[in-house]
Amino acid sequence: MAAVLNIGGSDDPAYRYKMPAVVGKQEGRGNGKKTVIVNAADVGKSLKRPGEYLTKYCAVELGTISTFDKTQGQGCITGWHETKDLQDKTNKFIKEWVLCAKCKLPETSMELDSKKRIMFDCKACGHHYVADMSHKLANYILNNPPDAKGGIVQGGGNASKGKSKEDRRKEKAARQKGGGAAEEEEEEEADDTNVPANELKERAVGSFAEQGGEEEDEDQEWSVDTSADAVAARLRVQEAAYSKVEAAEQGISDKKAMKEEGLDEFEIEKRKIGDEVRAALEKSEAEEDAKARVAVGVKALMEVAQKRELQPLDLFGFLFDGVLDAAAVTTLKAHMRLLQKLYKATPDKKKTQSFLLKQIEALVGRVPELEKKVPTLLKLLYDADILDDEDVLFKWHEKESKKKLGRKVREAAAPFITWLKEADDDSEEESD
Repeated sequence: MAAVLNIGGSDDPAYRYKMPAVVGKQEGRGNGKKTVIVNAADVGKSLKRPGEYLTKYCAVELGTISTFDKTQGQGCITGWHETKDLQDKTNKFIKEWVLCAKCKLPETSMELDSKKRIMFDCKACGHHYVADMSHKLANYILNNPPDAKGGIVQGGGNASKGKSKEDRRKEKAARQKGGGAAEEEEEEEADDTNVPANELKERAVGSFAEQGGEEEDEDQEWSVDTSADAVAARLRVQEAAYSKVEAAEQGISDKKAMKEEGLDEFEIEKRKIGDEVRAALEKSEAEEDAKARVAVGVKALMEVAQKRELQPLDLFGFLFDGVLDAAAVTTLKAHMRLLQKLYKATPDKKKTQSFLLKQIEALVGRVPELEKKVPTLLKLLYDADILDDEDVLFKWHEKESKKKLGRKVREAAAPFITWLKEADDDSEEESD
């Protein structure tokens, strides 16, 4: 059980304002090092402040980032920190954000006024004053406003919380002007439902894909055309028929060759689906117009999905596993708008992003030379708003991997994560 201290550091044993001492716990190793504030919610409750505020303050003061587990009531900050340092930061938090500036008693309540300022109101002496709005915690509080019970307004900060990200998206849109970013936003479709395999084709010709077809000529010529062009056309049809027969025979031959490689039926089928996904992407590359290229690619991928009973997430898996190679950056750039369409069709965005991060790890395992390109791959998908959830990225990077490959990929991703944290800090400072 945590020791009990006087709020504000008083030595008076009769002092009636008490709080539990901060309990810190160091966890993880390497890039996954973190310190858990085990009783953050209990300390916050005694101070009549949300545990999230205390955790965020400690992270800001220690130059790290933080997360908060509401179910456990625990705060978490990156890196290892001594409990004494956490207690010192907590005492500083109390002085700046809990004690009344006039009577020095912890009897203040916190609220936002009409000018979006954080106001303190002391119930002991009646002093009413503005908080230090220059501190980074102030921006966090504005995005996550307090309620009357010492908690956080549920959903109150969602709109504000997205502003920094939205600002960066606008900057990206400006940089990508002429690349179809605005047009892509206009084409964004609803993505709150999963698409059964037997409906994928219908979805593909509906809202998910733009179809364009040529009308057939109604005035058909029924007589046999014996011109040189017509004869050549009929020969091409015959050659196409022969090609199909040869392809079928080649398929049997390929399957036999795969078995000779020692692949089982599952691996053979997996490779075949990967080849079909690759063929779908290649089919889209034949189109010169960017919009048509996306439409053709979506239609081709959906045909594979319907045939194989796959969901959009499965297609991402076969793309990374069966298509991407040492030229992964170039391939992703070439098909990014198509991948954005595919991403929008996935029902659970957080799950999709976690899945893609695992796929990047697996890709580096197969193609070791891509290890140095991990930051580029992450930045590419981040700029495309596919890997756009910073919490997912931070948690993935902080999570200690038991596998050597996972640790290597996280170490390689460090420059991108650092850039992302700095960009987030800059956005917070600009909004202050």
